[in-house]
Amino acid sequence: MNDHPKLMKQQILFSAEADVHNPWKEWGLDAFTRTCRFIVDKRFEKGELPSYLASIWNPSKTLFLEGGEGTKSIETCHEIWEWLDDFGTNRGTWTCVIGGGTVTDVAGFALSTYKRGVPFIFVPTTLVGMIDASIGGKNGVNYHGFKNQIGTFQLPKATIIDGSWMDTLDSLQLISGWMELCKHGLIHDALFWNSLQDCNPLNTEQILPFIERAANIKQEIVELDLLDHGARKALNLGHTVAHAIEWLAHKENRSISHGIAVGWGMIWSLEWSGNYATDDTTQASLNQAQIALRKWLDLIPEENQSAWLSTIAPNSLWAAIEKDKKNEANRVYDVYLTSIGEAKWHTEISLESFTSVWKQVFK
Repeated sequence: MNDHPKLMKQQILFSAEADVHNPWKEWGLDAFTRTCRFIVDKRFEKGELPSYLASIWNPSKTLFLEGGEGTKSIETCHEIWEWLDDFGTNRGTWTCVIGGGTVTDVAGFALSTYKRGVPFIFVPTTLVGMIDASIGGKNGVNYHGFKNQIGTFQLPKATIIDGSWMDTLDSLQLISGWMELCKHGLIHDALFWNSLQDCNPLNTEQILPFIERAANIKQEIVELDLLDHGARKALNLGHTVAHAIEWLAHKENRSISHGIAVGWGMIWSLEWSGNYATDDTTQASLNQAQIALRKWLDLIPEENQSAWLSTIAPNSLWAAIEKDKKNEANRVYDVYLTSIGEAKWHTEISLESFTSVWKQVFK
């Protein structure tokens, strides 16, 4: 099913390796360097690129995009398609996408639909991108305020993970990425989750050692279920509620980052998971996980939005939850943990059970 290079086995590049002689040849990406164009997050328009990118970068063949959820739109796709068309892009033309998850999401969608797909590689510049958004081939845009309602599955030819980009991230971006990294441990690897407990996610030196394992977890799950029919749904832990929170924030002209919404969504999911706990040990571990997530969210109290979230009437989120992609036959499904490291997907929830758990989380 998966014929692209092993992303984490062959395509990792950390800053210490950035100056190796002709890394593109070593990665088997010579064709990329001969035809490449660039789509780049605008925040790097005047910044310095790592040497392996600077050596092949052509400013006249670069399109800059604003990062953020607002860029994940059909309008941005039109801009990308017109740019591709102006350059006579064909299926032999490669594009390098440099940016965070919103930039890779929208660019990946536009590239995967132009001429039914042209080749591209991702260079994620955020923690969310490095361990989640740039791996697995999901590309998409938002529609009518709802997250990722239009999208494709097309794998990048490569994802280059370079830890030197971590120095460009602020505290909000670090915590946002940390929430997704924590999710990987919670659904798939209890030992990995336990290893995170003493980490300060605002210290990039402490985060770096965890990036490769977190990205590998994402890749392992994707290889089991590329098209999201089963095991891959576990990666949605916390996301049903998170997307509803983001929808309401957008509706009320509030700002909340995706990762922070996921953090609160996971706290909701952990509380819900407690309803299925079969023993005191499991219940205690789920409670402890909630405490850990809250502790990390509190590192950015001005951004964690808990005061606003506590004022939300649960039924005001339900319209967005009913739009979730995991739903079937007008039934709402979500992911819960049977234990730390073990997830169960495709479990039905009702407005009543959602409301009860929401009130527990924000009591």
